[in-house]
Amino acid sequence: MKRVAFTSESSSNCQLIYGEKLLERLPESLKILDSGARKALQIHPEDEYLMPGGEHIKSIDRVLEVYQVLRTSGRRAITVIGGGSLIDLVGYAASTHGEVDRLFLYPTTTVSQVMPPLSGFSINFEFVKNLLNSSGLPDRIYVDTELTYGTMFQIRRGEIFFPLLVAYSLDERLFKYILNHIVSGGEVTRELWGDIIYSASSAFVKSLGSSRMVVGCGVGDLIQSASRLRTEYSTALIYGAILELHIARTSGLIDGAGKEDLYEALRVLGKPDRSIKIDVSSLVDLVNQKGGVKIALPSRSGESSHWVTARDFETLVRDRPWMGFGSIL
Repeated sequence: MKRVAFTSESSSNCQLIYGEKLLERLPESLKILDSGARKALQIHPEDEYLMPGGEHIKSIDRVLEVYQVLRTSGRRAITVIGGGSLIDLVGYAASTHGEVDRLFLYPTTTVSQVMPPLSGFSINFEFVKNLLNSSGLPDRIYVDTELTYGTMFQIRRGEIFFPLLVAYSLDERLFKYILNHIVSGGEVTRELWGDIIYSASSAFVKSLGSSRMVVGCGVGDLIQSASRLRTEYSTALIYGAILELHIARTSGLIDGAGKEDLYEALRVLGKPDRSIKIDVSSLVDLVNQKGGVKIALPSRSGESSHWVTARDFETLVRDRPWMGFGSIL
């Protein structure tokens, strides 16, 4: 078992615990579970409340629902068992509710394990991704690598792309290690998976408070808004990374090798899902409303990010050689 301590700018503390079979270590509390995760985990806590997962649940109506659950249960401690969307929803509700003393998280997806919520919680409003924000911090996060290895990685081997993307953005040495393993067709054992999740998550935690960001997050959020929140976050993140790297390469911010390394991993893993349709016009409209968008650059780059004006964004998205998201790989 490994531990990482995080202290926010307001001096609040959160402890991240990495290991296996961590469900047994969850504290006494009200358990708010993703209904899909409950089925996969085959657990039935005594004090539980089931909610669906997915980006659409991050709404004001659902926040009010969580408030009512808290009032009925009388509990002052909550444990969230689910993916990033449920964590955001319940975290937002807990941090804006005056009677919640303790918040514990048990993330059940690869993305939520390698990018833990340590910068507050967000919900959506009028189909705009993460428009409403709170500054809460969980007390403890249980990162159970056995869970994601068993229920995610073995079913969808492409899940390894997400720790790879975090490493690509924040830790070049770790990125090269994971990439070489993928390209060579090496076996990803349970132990190796645990090390990868821990290393990528630790790199993400260390980056908080710096100017470094994960490639794809900025444009990925806009892709979700452009689809009226119908695109899954993991899919939007992949396409966001593809687009940000396309812009960075076309603008001369990174060299061709820097882009191709990540694309090679996507090809080997069979990602992304090319059946997904991205509404490019809506995406361009959103960037125009914001006056531009900040894109992240990989760790090998001298700069950490770059501001792309709305005009340049539209030109680069609609340029002929690219011809859209599906043809770039």
